[in-house]
Amino acid sequence: MAATPAMAQSVSQKRVNVTPYLGVDQVVIAPIKGEGDVLTYTNVTAGVAADVRTRRVEAAIDVQYNHSFGWGRQATDQDTISGIATANIMVTRGLSLQAGGLATRARTDGYSGAFAQRGSLSTQVYAGYVGPSYTTRIGDFDINAAYRLGYARIDDSTNRDFPGAQLSDAFADSWTHSLLGSVGFAPDTVIPGVGLVASAGYDREDASQLDQRFEDAWGRVDATVPLSPTLAAVGGIGYEDIEISQRSPLLDANGLPVIRGGRYVTDESSPRALIYDFDDIIWDVGVLWRPSRRTSLEARVGERYGGMTYQGSFNWQGRDSSFALVLFDGIDSFGRIVTGNVAALSGSQFNVARNPFTGDITGCAFSATGGGQCFNDALAGITGANFRYRGVAAQYALQHGQWGYGLGFGYSQRKFITPNGQTVLIRGSRDENWYGIGTMSYAPSSRDSIDVVTYLNYFDASGNRPDVLNYGTFGSYNRNIGRNLSASASLGIDGVKADDLETLINLMGQVGLRYSF
Repeated sequence: MAATPAMAQSVSQKRVNVTPYLGVDQVVIAPIKGEGDVLTYTNVTAGVAADVRTRRVEAAIDVQYNHSFGWGRQATDQDTISGIATANIMVTRGLSLQAGGLATRARTDGYSGAFAQRGSLSTQVYAGYVGPSYTTRIGDFDINAAYRLGYARIDDSTNRDFPGAQLSDAFADSWTHSLLGSVGFAPDTVIPGVGLVASAGYDREDASQLDQRFEDAWGRVDATVPLSPTLAAVGGIGYEDIEISQRSPLLDANGLPVIRGGRYVTDESSPRALIYDFDDIIWDVGVLWRPSRRTSLEARVGERYGGMTYQGSFNWQGRDSSFALVLFDGIDSFGRIVTGNVAALSGSQFNVARNPFTGDITGCAFSATGGGQCFNDALAGITGANFRYRGVAAQYALQHGQWGYGLGFGYSQRKFITPNGQTVLIRGSRDENWYGIGTMSYAPSSRDSIDVVTYLNYFDASGNRPDVLNYGTFGSYNRNIGRNLSASASLGIDGVKADDLETLINLMGQVGLRYSF
């Protein structure tokens, strides 16, 4: 994460806001289509929201713990930790330390991509990263280096008792390492009309499920050739070596895989099976368009992973709004995606919309100053397999006076990479995911605010797992009734349709109080 302009503020513009809070609310979930009972919960919440901007520190935190007391045997007690945190600390000139984290829930009852609800089977998801970055300039040469340590895990309380459930598909946890370095010069500084950058990187992930290991080492040289004051031709060539391997499941006396906690037990004595082995020359060419310091567009086409690849990005930063779009193509995993999404957050001003009935974040952290991120796609299909990951994602945010808007949408395809001859996902099987989320906030006065969230997600699953459509909307009204006390009321509807299963539509209501310290 590079240092942002906010970190160069004067002393008079320093800002440190830390707000702990306690809350209690009553939630009712009633089915209006499909089978189910009326569920009632009392939620007790403790959380903290922070916005820190000083000369050396820029951080944002929105984290809370929620315990739900269920009324009746069908409404079980639940504990949830949810939120995001990101920080950028300037250690010294050129050297900074970045860190961030995510906590939320995802469903494990076969309804992939659907929002977790009270009464649904779900698992707690955690992801975080930390690492330094260094940038300096020696003469005409720019030098950059960065390292990132990441960790992702989900709770063991996963449920695989649904049609098409694949036990081997259960992610447990993983550690990731990412090392990157580059040296180069801008056009017309060393060579007339040409800028060159030499870069190299190494990425590794060690996942506990079947002792899976991913390693990617690469090096390349990129050139930039200006064609006009705002347009340049770009291209690069290099070499890459990727290996993915894992061990076999432990077999019992009948030759069947041993399963413990919903996951295969690894046979530590088994040799590593090479899942994926790629080493070859990589290249790409494209254009870079920068009509202003607020707008940039880059598009590239090339050859990688043994075939053609297409990548691109567009970024626009307005005075009180931002828009970002990215076209991606790579070899990835759940652990690397979710930690990468957390690392992509930057800045200290986020609008993190929460589901008032569960306390969970609704999938996106919007930022009118840029650096926002959506986690919907990463959480839609949690898997322990590696896959070819291609798609597009976009996000728009606006904060103007009393109004705030956020819009995120995207599409992705995961084509799984697994070894032949093992009892795991079929090689080449694939999932597809479409998602969209929109938020609106309005503060008619200093005491009142209104929030509306609408979401849609369609998960096209591989194998015999059900395809899932999830949609819904909810609105909340908040009012300050004292210096530190506020009240809220919410109403929403959530629908889930999974292939030939019965459509489930629930009506949800909430009233609550919050005290801020």
